[in-house]
Amino acid sequence: MVKPELANYMEKAFLFQFDEDITESTDLFKAGILDSYGYIRLLQFVQDKFQIKLSKDELLSNVMTSLSGIVAVVETKLEKVETGGA
Repeated sequence: MVKPELANYMEKAFLFQFDEDITESTDLFKAGILDSYGYIRLLQFVQDKFQIKLSKDELLSNVMTSLSGIVAVVETKLEKVETGGA
């Protein structure tokens, strides 16, 4: 559920499509899709949509530069919320 919602938002907000050239593991900064402003918008969407709070370390980690990296962080946070860990 997380991946399709994030992919849909990202494609609409940043005007691109995930395909064979831009995959879920593509570094979106290096591909020229995200800049610092877009990153802030994306992270705000993630926190609002999934009702999670990202830590400073999570916000600054290199893992949050691709769809797969962001999905992994969100799913981990959601698991912690469901189990009462966060």
